Amino acid sequence: MALSETKSLDLKRNERIDVDYIKGILQPTPTCAIWDEIWNFQAKPDDLLISTYPKAGTTWTQEIVDMIQNDGNIEKCKRAPTHLRFPFIEWIIPPMDSVCWGSWHDHVKGWWDAKDKYPILYLFYEDMKKNPKHEIRKIMEFMGKNLDEDALDKIVYHTSFDIMKKNPMANYTSIPGEIMDHSVSPFMRKGSVGDWKSYFTVAQNERFDKDYKKKMMGTTLTFCSSL
Repeated sequence: MALSETKSLDLKRNERIDVDYIKGILQPTPTCAIWDEIWNFQAKPDDLLISTYPKAGTTWTQEIVDMIQNDGNIEKCKRAPTHLRFPFIEWIIPPMDSVCWGSWHDHVKGWWDAKDKYPILYLFYEDMKKNPKHEIRKIMEFMGKNLDEDALDKIVYHTSFDIMKKNPMANYTSIPGEIMDHSVSPFMRKGSVGDWKSYFTVAQNERFDKDYKKKMMGTTLTFCSSL
């Protein structure tokens, strides 16, 4: 499951990451520096790409995929932290006044348009929360695996939010505090759907809905915002 090598984690707490543009999308300079390598990466036929927008269920999906690949063997999935088990393009967090990784709207619409042209399994966070076993089975079948019900139930349990939040191989507590200070905010917070209601005012939600409608115009892709 590979894209690119994970970046060095030897950053100091207050060090600011430089950013630059690649193909019109703002990215941290470590990513820009190896972009040719990333762009020219030759995937193997059985490579699996997990493409998620930041904080949209990436770690959850990675853990599910790893457990399916290892036939539900929990001990094998404890061999290393997530960021070492799954090399990926971006790990370093950019300055808070910069917005990296491009538009969320473009990301979700682009993959939605591509799903009928290529072997792509499109997953929704809300569906995974509502019926995790059903969605995990879909991932298993997409990967060409055939696990029994006991293995599936084990994966459902060990990839539940509460269990993963306590798992040092998945919750990023193995990362030094100078890099990720969990006392400020844990990497895994609530894992809930609809928590935006705790933060958005009515006016903010109206502005969001107006912007969302404009940027998602013309697509058949729909999301739910609460369960």
